[in-house]
Amino acid sequence: MLWVAWLVIEADQQISDGETLLMQRLVRLVRDRHQVVDERLARLIDIDPAEVWRRLDTEPGDLSDLLEVADRVATVDGALNTFERTVISELRDRCRRA
Repeated sequence: MLWVAWLVIEADQQISDGETLLMQRLVRLVRDRHQVVDERLARLIDIDPAEVWRRLDTEPGDLSDLLEVADRVATVDGALNTFERTVISELRDRCRRA
């Protein structure tokens, strides 16, 4: 979930204050509720979309909940833009293949 959220936030190569706050809260929630700390994500400065797609391609089962995450993250700073729509469309296609 965190990797998809970050991918959508980075889609337009601009990070709003709202998106930064959302990402901080998501990371904190995952750490506090699930005791999961993703060191690779924590060290990211630039995200490689190919890495996120590779991770998704190896995940088994239903990934449709990631579409809801992506939609919500994309609207944190207002209406969806072209870049965010493109990422969400690719995510939708990949989730259907699973």
